[in-house]
Amino acid sequence: MQYFCPECGQEVPGSQSYGDGGGEYGGGEYDYSADGASWDSPPPLSARLEEVLSKVSVPVLAVVGQVGAAFRNVLDDPRLRSHLPGGSLTLLGLGLVALALLLSVIPFVQGIGLPGSMVVLPWGLLVAVSEWRLISAPEAQEPGTRPVPPLPPALANLPRDLRHPGIAQTFALLTCTYAVLMLGLGPISLVWVLAGTVLGYDQGWRYFAAGGEEADGMEGNSGPRLHRWVVAGTVLCTFSLLLPWTRGTMQVPALSGGDMWLSTHSLFTLLLLACSGVRHRGLSAFHPLLLILAAVWLMMWLVLNMSVYAPGPWFFLPGLLAVEAAIVRHLMLLRGRGNTVEQQDAASDLDLQG
Repeated sequence: MQYFCPECGQEVPGSQSYGDGGGEYGGGEYDYSADGASWDSPPPLSARLEEVLSKVSVPVLAVVGQVGAAFRNVLDDPRLRSHLPGGSLTLLGLGLVALALLLSVIPFVQGIGLPGSMVVLPWGLLVAVSEWRLISAPEAQEPGTRPVPPLPPALANLPRDLRHPGIAQTFALLTCTYAVLMLGLGPISLVWVLAGTVLGYDQGWRYFAAGGEEADGMEGNSGPRLHRWVVAGTVLCTFSLLLPWTRGTMQVPALSGGDMWLSTHSLFTLLLLACSGVRHRGLSAFHPLLLILAAVWLMMWLVLNMSVYAPGPWFFLPGLLAVEAAIVRHLMLLRGRGNTVEQQDAASDLDLQG
C-alpha cells in the first residue's frame, strides 16, 4: 500500500513496506475473494482422532505381524500337520483344551471352575464331532496326512444346525477368552495360551477368509472406520483385566480383572464385537438391540466392579468408552439412513400422487 503527502503529492518513503511483505509487520494483503477463504478450517475432532489412531496402530500392527508370521510358520509346518489326524489344527487345539481341563482336577492347580468346565466340555465335544466330519470327507483328505476314518452313523446324523461353523468359531473365541484370563496362574496358563493360539489361528483363518472383503459401505462412506475404535478399545480393556481391580492388603492380595464376577462374559463380548467388527468393517453384523444390550451390560459390569483405589478399572474405562462411542455412532448412522429412506419413499409417493 502506498501513501502520498497531502501537501506536495510525493510518495512517503517506506510506505510500500507496509502491507506488501517488505516490513517487519506486513505479510501481504489478505485475499477477501468471494470464491472462498484463503485458509482451511481445522478438521473435525473425529478425523484428528482417527489420524492419531492410524499413526499409533502402524508400529503395533508391524510387531503383531512379525509375531503372527512366526506362529504361522510353526503351525503351517508340514511336519507338524503330518502327525495330526487329517492335518487338523482344530483337533490339536481341542486336545490342549482337554489337557487343561484334566490338569485343573489337580487340587493345587487353579482351573476355570466347575461351571466353566461344564460349558467347555460338551461344547468342545460338539466341535470335535463337527471337525471330524469335515476332515473325514474324501475330498478333504490331504496328501501326507494321517487318514481319518468316517464317523459312526449315530454321530454322522446330527441335526444340520449343530454343523454350523459358527459353533467352532465361537468356541475358539471362548478358549482365547480363558487363555487371557488364565495368564499368570502357573503352568496351566501356558496350556490355555497354546490352545487359544492354535484354535484362534485355525478357526480365525476360516472365519476371516469366509468374510473376504465384506465391508459396511454405509460406515465407510458416512463416517470413520468404527471397527478400529472397537479393536483399540478391546485391546485396552483386555490389558486392564490383567491389572489389579481391588485394593490389596498385607493379608489379602489384590484381585485382578480376571477374578472379578462374570469377567469371562465381559471379555467374550468385547472379543466378539472386535472380531465381527474387523471382518465386516463395522458393526453391521449385529442387530441394534444386541448392540444396545452389549453396551449396557459392559457399562453395568464396570460400575458394579469399579474401585477408585485400583488401576484396572481406570484403564478399562477409556477402552469401554471407545467401544461405546463406536456403538452409538453406528446406531446414529443407522437412524440417519432410515430417515433418508423414509424421506425418499415419501417423495416417491408424492410424485406418484401428483
